[in-house]
Amino acid sequence: MEDLHTYYYYEQKQREAFKKKSMLIRKINIWLKDEISDAKSCHHDDEVDSRELGILSGRLECATNLLEQIKDWQEELKEWQEDKEKYNG
Repeated sequence: MEDLHTYYYYEQKQREAFKKKSMLIRKINIWLKDEISDAKSCHHDDEVDSRELGILSGRLECATNLLEQIKDWQEELKEWQEDKEKYNG
């Protein structure tokens, strides 16, 4: 009985940790999308000089690439979880 209780406690803790991580990733994705939107909208301002355009371009490239990398990592994690369930379940 103790082992079953420990198992459910451990599973609950894992679900809570996963939920927190998912919320963090969602916040990061939202922030990155806002960064991309902001960088794209500033490119058309007449008051932006070439130095600032370079900075905006770098921000846009970084945010876009990080967003894509997160998607790749999420796909890898999803595949890993599916494999884990298939072999454990």
